[in-house]
Amino acid sequence: MSVLPSDIVVYGSANMPETDGPTVGGAIDFTRRVAFYDIAPAGNLDAISSSGADTATKIVYSGRDATGAIQSQTLTLNGQSWVTGSQSLERLLYAALSGASANGPLANPGGPQAVGDVALAAHSCVLPSGALTTDTTVRTAQAGSANHSGTIPALFKLQSGDGAAVAAGQIIWTKSGTGANQLRQIVATGGYGIDVVAVSRDWGTVPDNTTTYKILQGMLFEISPNPVTVVIRMFATSAADMPAGTQRAYYEKVFVVNNNSATALTGAQIEVASETPGIPSGALDLALTTALNDTGTVANRQTAPSSGVGSFATQPAFISVPGPGNLPSGAAPNAAGAQGVWLRLTLPAGAAAYKGSADLRTQGMTT
Repeated sequence: MSVLPSDIVVYGSANMPETDGPTVGGAIDFTRRVAFYDIAPAGNLDAISSSGADTATKIVYSGRDATGAIQSQTLTLNGQSWVTGSQSLERLLYAALSGASANGPLANPGGPQAVGDVALAAHSCVLPSGALTTDTTVRTAQAGSANHSGTIPALFKLQSGDGAAVAAGQIIWTKSGTGANQLRQIVATGGYGIDVVAVSRDWGTVPDNTTTYKILQGMLFEISPNPVTVVIRMFATSAADMPAGTQRAYYEKVFVVNNNSATALTGAQIEVASETPGIPSGALDLALTTALNDTGTVANRQTAPSSGVGSFATQPAFISVPGPGNLPSGAAPNAAGAQGVWLRLTLPAGAAAYKGSADLRTQGMTT
């Protein structure tokens, strides 16, 4: 069975404090996912669970407002009904659910852990373009959504014409009809047919042409294959020195994992690919750890890793996974072989704020 886009997952490390001073890096943390996308348009955020039982679970989130200041808000979920936030944000930085692990930028907000998938989404939808909780307009799926079968991932067939308007990282919320109240993330938008997208995992109930949906931007905390309680955008609080100051470099560590239960990704390579607007030249590069399941740390986020890691390479450029050269197979969450990735953000003095995103991309071969 081929390795699918949904099999390649980027997890965080045990220490991602997003502040100067504390230790950074360590072992893989399967409860922490890394986001490579932003909320757009800016505005308030809303939260929902796929389970009606999640009525006391809490979510705390932080982001930058229109002035650039970091603001936070905590919401208590109301099962399968949307809870509307009141804090307007320009950029969503990170969020944590009840039961979140320590050593991140946000503390555990308290409350019982979620039993369903949880979405934190921008109040303005991608499709249709109205407000998430007040606009009753929806899209209707076409027949053809499918679960995993051999070499294809779980799929969703959007309303005719919608395929051209969506992107990887966005969230599908099924509002009504067959398979209502499910949340999935789009992981691929091409290669499966017109208006067909690949999603992050199998459907509990396979949608059909009675299923209505909305497409959202935000963060998805999936309960399966393992509960995710933290989603974070890297370098969220990194900042350049004043124009007359010095150049700064920041370091963060993540892990790339192949969750295919049977097939390794051989000849694996990893790179950073800039989105729009493009990352300034030389600002972001990466180095791979020399051994899988590395647990190395650095004293703080402005200290470079000095052992157990290869050389940093200017991006975009694919870097081959060292050692055996592959990402081993294993049931999710796959502890058999996680490839550590150190990323370095270099900010010259006086550098302007970058309002964009980048992807960590992985390629290889399967047999």
